[in-house]
Amino acid sequence: MLLVGAALLGGHFTMSALSQAPLSPAKVRYEETVSSYLEPYFAQNWMLFAPDPITDDRGILARAKCSDGSVTDFYDVTHPHIKAAQDSRFFPSRMSRLVTNGLQAISNHDELMNRLRQNSLNEKKPLIPATPFEKSSRDETITFLSRYSMGQMPTPCGDGQPSEIQVRMYIHQLPPWSQRKSPKAEGKVEVEDFAWRKVKELR
Repeated sequence: MLLVGAALLGGHFTMSALSQAPLSPAKVRYEETVSSYLEPYFAQNWMLFAPDPITDDRGILARAKCSDGSVTDFYDVTHPHIKAAQDSRFFPSRMSRLVTNGLQAISNHDELMNRLRQNSLNEKKPLIPATPFEKSSRDETITFLSRYSMGQMPTPCGDGQPSEIQVRMYIHQLPPWSQRKSPKAEGKVEVEDFAWRKVKELR
């Protein structure tokens, strides 16, 4: 039993290390396998550090379509868990990571494809479209966020049951550091509404 546990732990650390390793033939070959294993629960995030620290605030809202055809207001799925983490400094909840890791999975594409697209952009050539894996990964992530949101919304339809769930992703681009003391610096907010997902397909 001890050997099995050690083997599983070693496999996990190998996957994590490979996800953060520099671009190489091995990383390109096993990218899909590593991503499918790590996301969304074990995804690594080093965007706090240079050279590309996070400069935005991201989250999701969700609303439900009830069986009678009515549509609820958007519910803030992200903020309650962030507040819970901030209120418990010694043993913070990690539930908020489920959302942030999911949003990163949507925004962050394959490293090799990112370089090729950047080269195309620099050379003013047409951008390379999303690969089948990128499309399927995005679809799976949106399905996960929809399922997660459905479980977080407090009785959206009262006594009735929701028939569909829609998730809205927002990205608040923070003002530059040079404007940090300006009361008028608000930054830019980008919003994307994902397609409605039927509740019966999320269960």
